[in-house]
Amino acid sequence: MEDTMNKIKINLLIIIQTISLLISSILAIIFYNCFNFSFYENFYKKENLADNIGTTYPELINNTHNLLDYLKGDAALNTTWYSTKDILHMVDVKKLYGISYYIMVSGYIIFVFLTILLLFLLKWKFLNYLTAIFNKVSISFVLAVAILGIVISVNFNTFWLKFHTILFSNDLWLLSPDESNLIKMVPEEFFTALVTKIVVHVLIFFVCLIVANSVFKKYFSKTR
Repeated sequence: MEDTMNKIKINLLIIIQTISLLISSILAIIFYNCFNFSFYENFYKKENLADNIGTTYPELINNTHNLLDYLKGDAALNTTWYSTKDILHMVDVKKLYGISYYIMVSGYIIFVFLTILLLFLLKWKFLNYLTAIFNKVSISFVLAVAILGIVISVNFNTFWLKFHTILFSNDLWLLSPDESNLIKMVPEEFFTALVTKIVVHVLIFFVCLIVANSVFKKYFSKTR
């Protein structure tokens, strides 16, 4: 009975360890794509966005840099470009970014701590537990992300609406192109492309992890 309870506790710790790694890695992929400036440049050029919204390309680029620098805490938003409502919404976005960044860092810390703890308690037996559980948890995440990808591909508007109503407690995100340069810079087409890219990157990451774990499990079983 005691051995069974210990095994349950160990499995629970490994599940927490794996989930911490996966959630933090998803957030890292999101941050990478959201702050990948070449993505913005490629989108602007492809859509000829500067001409379409009545500005110059250098001005569009400068204000995009300003937007991303603001989110990182390196600058204040340009009040001559962004409307009051734009700025108020970005205050909420920055708070969300800060919380997400904290979760990402905390998740990696938990992962490292539990890895060290489990290695200390179980020595190399830890790898037997890890390889057995890791793929099961990862596959669950893959299925969830794949379902999300299907929902996004079928009706992005519904997904985007739900996303904002869940994460924001106000309607400041409901911006009008008539008065908001922010929504002109990053219209629906931009977010459709960005979210699609994130989902694809996450799925590729998970598949690589699952394959690597399977190869390691096979190799480890031969050498023990």
